[in-house]
Amino acid sequence: MLQSLRKGASTWVVRAFLAILIVSFGIGIWQGNSLFKTGADTAVAKVGDAEVTAQDFQIAFDRELRQLQQQLGGTFTREQAIAFNIQGAVLSQLVSDATIREAADRFDIRVPDDLIAREIAAIPAFQGITGKFDATRFQLVLRQANLSEAMLTGQIRAELLRAQLYGPAASGARVPQIAAAALYRFRNERRTIDYFAVTPAAVGTIAAPDEAAIDAYYKANPQSFTAPEYRAVTILALDPAEIARTITPTEEAIAGTYEEHRAEYVTEEKRDVDQIVVTTREDADKALAELAAGKPFAEVAKAIAKMDEADTKLGLVTKGTLPTALADAVFAAAEGGFGGPVQSPLGWHLFKVNKIEAGITRPLEAVRDEIAAIAAREEANLRLTDLGKALQDELASGATLEEVGERLKVPVKKVEAIDAKGFDRDGKAIALADSPQLLPGLFEAEAGRDGEILDTANGGYVIGRVDAVTPSALKPLDQVKAEVAKAWEVAERKTRQQRLADELVGALNDGKPVAEVAKQVAAVPGMAGPGQRSGDTIFSALPAEIVTRLFTLDKGKAAAAPALNGEDIVVGAVRDIEVAEPGDNAAGVKALADTLRNDFAGDLAAVLESDLRQRFGVSVNETLINSLLGGPAR
Repeated sequence: MLQSLRKGASTWVVRAFLAILIVSFGIGIWQGNSLFKTGADTAVAKVGDAEVTAQDFQIAFDRELRQLQQQLGGTFTREQAIAFNIQGAVLSQLVSDATIREAADRFDIRVPDDLIAREIAAIPAFQGITGKFDATRFQLVLRQANLSEAMLTGQIRAELLRAQLYGPAASGARVPQIAAAALYRFRNERRTIDYFAVTPAAVGTIAAPDEAAIDAYYKANPQSFTAPEYRAVTILALDPAEIARTITPTEEAIAGTYEEHRAEYVTEEKRDVDQIVVTTREDADKALAELAAGKPFAEVAKAIAKMDEADTKLGLVTKGTLPTALADAVFAAAEGGFGGPVQSPLGWHLFKVNKIEAGITRPLEAVRDEIAAIAAREEANLRLTDLGKALQDELASGATLEEVGERLKVPVKKVEAIDAKGFDRDGKAIALADSPQLLPGLFEAEAGRDGEILDTANGGYVIGRVDAVTPSALKPLDQVKAEVAKAWEVAERKTRQQRLADELVGALNDGKPVAEVAKQVAAVPGMAGPGQRSGDTIFSALPAEIVTRLFTLDKGKAAAAPALNGEDIVVGAVRDIEVAEPGDNAAGVKALADTLRNDFAGDLAAVLESDLRQRFGVSVNETLINSLLGGPAR
């Protein structure tokens, strides 16, 4: 987190900093949106005497879930996160942190409070206009982020402890010269490759299969000719978008909605501002006089305030980004004019307004259609609440989905056949309400029973019922004979194509020229290289498999691999090899060794942590973890 804070180098970075903190600490937990139910503060794991509490685990899991939802979309669920074993990664990191705490306690490693204070003071988000630590801003940012000073201090302390414990291992990492030289030779060897493609057409015409071949292929590949399980289902969805389309907002509702959303149609006035900050009113008056006399702003700032020109630049600001007194002075000045002097806890401020970008307000008439749509959606959401309750009541009374749809005036969708992937018998996708649990639930449910009411991605509700089940079954041969014959031909062509490519590779290995061998399949050979074995764009037209194989062969030898288009087979041969001699580039070998040092340092730190875990002992309370995740205790 400390590194993230330091990246916020702008003077006015509160909003960006808050975004980082929200992701880092999962602020939704303190807002009542925790993934887990509140439970006893019991250890889910222990490293020696250092505990990982249930609360630690809850917060960390919730944070990781939120980050994944930001990356993958809000439909990524808790159940999916658990299926991906996110809890395992979270627990591993928490155990690593506990290992650090236990080692610091046993080895008497301490982080002085004044060092933590210096680290906090160096974080740009906590600095004022002058670039120095501002206690008022510090408290404001923490308060806005729902963070305590103790929480932030704990994070920084943990990072510094980790650096003290693992730093010596990292600094002691050394890369053996022989290892660096060997890797240099491996990475920098360059080869030139001759190649050509064997296309499916190269095998010529393939006669149609006889009955015996069709029957054999059908029996050998039953999965290719098996119809999936289909289900006939009934779906009732309460869709806010559909409800909104039936609503015509009143003029009063449109006007009210515009007022509620007015800020979205206002572009605030912005001003490009420079500032000078001095300690006394006398210096401020002197600076203002010199500015009024025509002296350059940067020159006055340097002479009186000892500020470099770069330090005077506030850039584009809005009124809301400045303290009230400073904002009033800045936004009272004319373009090209000066504002101030104004006093703040940081000193006396003078401003120059370099440029004004006027604010713009889009009137209601210009956005009427957009506002009407918003008003309709908001009204639909209100109605949706009542409809959802009515849906529950009707189902509880024993009404069928058809009866509920008729009473609530909501259409009921009948699907004659759908498979587990959402396709009909013709392979066309069937549109269902956007709920990730709907289709899997339909394929787990018993026929004739209503499923659960599910939330949809757009804030609505959906419920389904399985009406009938058509089991998966192997299609009779007489129904799919043409399909089997076609599949046989594709497979047979691929087999012959591979056999031909292998024969051509053998001819190249026997010493025949590439051009002569390529001519046998009417191919025009190409050449690629010289290039390196890994990630070299000069080989981008070739499949990675053949490049890898050809870097293991002697000059003149050949190999084959499927082409990037999925149809051809590429045959390639090593035309030339350029050996990379470490002795010819001592600087390059050293640079590689320096790069490897970080990898070696990471490996050493990992070995040290593993040793510490064995020494201290690690225990994990799986029963508690399972209960926190909502699964069965075991």
